[in-house]
Amino acid sequence: MLHKTTKGLAILALTLVVAGDKYLAQKPDFLKPCKLTESGFDQCLAKGYQIIFSEYKNGIPGLKGLGSIDPLHVKRITINEKGNNAISLNIVLSNVLLEGLRNTQVNEANFDKSKYMTKAKYSLPDTTLKFDYEVEGRILSLPMNGKGKGEMKIQNLKIDVDLKFKLREEDGFKFTDVENARVLINDVGGFHFNLENLFNGQKDLENSANELLKTSWMEIFQTLRPSIRTTIQTILEDRFKKVFGHIPGTYFIEDL
Repeated sequence: MLHKTTKGLAILALTLVVAGDKYLAQKPDFLKPCKLTESGFDQCLAKGYQIIFSEYKNGIPGLKGLGSIDPLHVKRITINEKGNNAISLNIVLSNVLLEGLRNTQVNEANFDKSKYMTKAKYSLPDTTLKFDYEVEGRILSLPMNGKGKGEMKIQNLKIDVDLKFKLREEDGFKFTDVENARVLINDVGGFHFNLENLFNGQKDLENSANELLKTSWMEIFQTLRPSIRTTIQTILEDRFKKVFGHIPGTYFIEDL
């Protein structure tokens, strides 16, 4: 039996923090600082942010508390959504492995120096989550009950990400520490669940449920949209706080 939670989502992504470097003292060659005073700044900044996902997919040297970005490990995600009379789901995902972030595209980015805030548009072409699950609830007329292994695929997800920074100086370096993140989901091209061992292994019911998850994906996504948005926001805020707390802001913006 699942424990009920408040409507929405709770996410726990604890990482063991061990000793590492205080910050990235040596700028890598692949990071090309942008200048606010030069034309093409927005495109330059977008490229710099995208490099975080590609070049640092295995983690950042000296930052022991981050771990890999792709694959990304999340301990537990809890979703409790009652969108309407047709769909009501209480899902606990544990031991989550998220793959595909290395292909993240940053299409636009800008920086407001007066507010120390960035606004960027991200595209995630193909993201896969593998996990252990427990579920209770219903989709349309079909009850959903069971626990086992599962997989979720999200295609062509487009999101806006706003980051609010606070300037910090240490040892002559300037850092843009992330105070908070805000995520908005703009569009999605596909959303598919597959859950094994539904209904205690009754394969006919399991197959029917997974087929329903496939054919009704848009309605399911819209129901789970608030929780999905909060999940993405929580994960990105946690990772960006660690990344920007370790990499000097001047490696991205030279004239902070």
